[in-house]
Amino acid sequence: MATMTYSSLTQDLKDWMENDGTEFSNETDNFIGLAEQRIVRDVDPQAFVTSAYSSFNANDRFITKPTDALIIKHVIYLDSDSKRHFLEKRTDEFIYDYWPTSSTTGTPKYWANYKDTEILVAPTPSAALTIEMSYVQRLDTLSSSNTTNWLTINAQELLLFGALMEACTFSKNREDLQIYSQRYQAAVQSVNNQARRRRRDDYNAPMNLMGENNIQQATT
Repeated sequence: MATMTYSSLTQDLKDWMENDGTEFSNETDNFIGLAEQRIVRDVDPQAFVTSAYSSFNANDRFITKPTDALIIKHVIYLDSDSKRHFLEKRTDEFIYDYWPTSSTTGTPKYWANYKDTEILVAPTPSAALTIEMSYVQRLDTLSSSNTTNWLTINAQELLLFGALMEACTFSKNREDLQIYSQRYQAAVQSVNNQARRRRRDDYNAPMNLMGENNIQQATT
């Protein structure tokens, strides 16, 4: 399959929809952007997960999320020996009940989503320890200045049919919308199955290695 770019995708949308009118062309960026947002919600590839480092602010129980974070998966702090410690996820109600006096400090054990830009931790940090957040990040949206992203390289079919669904909704083309929706769902399932296989392989690799080691030990 030829490499997909922003330019080739916008042309594909016009060709598949048989519409190169000005009104339709002006909306193609919206079709692509809406499809990208839908895809990030529907699929679970490891490629969307990244991490960022920051630090606790002493005497402040609020932590700013990375600007490109959609979903926080893990919050870890590093102690003075650089050993990692996972904070347990709880609700903000739990946090306030567990640590009602914010001025009292300690080493954080729990975290909760507070709002789109911040998380809440408890106890209130007593020191500016390094923290690591792993999270699902926003895609670099396609545009004339950003012509490729993970989807154009790894999931072209998924992006194409997602954008065609938005184009059909705009054009009020219900018949093609049903067809493209089915193709989109099949592509979602394919990407998710691939991600599950990769995680299963990663999980089984240490087990297989242990088994090989045991065999070697038994035969020596």
